[in-house]
Amino acid sequence: MRGFLAGACAALVALAGAAATAAAPEKDTFASPYAYVDSDTCGFAITVQGVFTNTIIDSSAATGTGTLELHQSNVATMTAGGTTLRVDDHYAIFVMWVDGVAVSAKHVGVLDNIRGPNGERVFFRTGQAVYQVVLDPVTGFYVDGPLVTRHGVRDDFDSTAFCAAFGSSTP
Repeated sequence: MRGFLAGACAALVALAGAAATAAAPEKDTFASPYAYVDSDTCGFAITVQGVFTNTIIDSSAATGTGTLELHQSNVATMTAGGTTLRVDDHYAIFVMWVDGVAVSAKHVGVLDNIRGPNGERVFFRTGQAVYQVVLDPVTGFYVDGPLVTRHGVRDDFDSTAFCAAFGSSTP
């Protein structure tokens, strides 16, 4: 019994040492300002300006197994006809990797939040969406594939209501 306990204690010390020397997750943050004019969605020009921010935390880099976390925000304004809508999206994507292959991506948070000039909701989607991850043969990147599950509040984007928020009903 004493030998078993000594062996178990030695194994725990070895595991604790390995955990203590494991590499910390890789972390990087970048912000990308953007500006463009959308003339397609409503049939009139919408000036869009914003900043997309992404903080990446990768615990799978060293072994190919673990989680890649993407903490993202998109804050922007969309202006047309003297009316400004505000975009304020904040969400995280957790990509699970096993043996160097991405297998699932869970999107969680405020996925889409577009508000009118008085704060009224124009488009809103929040909750959780889980996708199977697939390799895009054209780009060589892993992308969201088929939807596995979805929970939360989900508006369907209505281009007529979106355009009307600028004072026009032209979709």
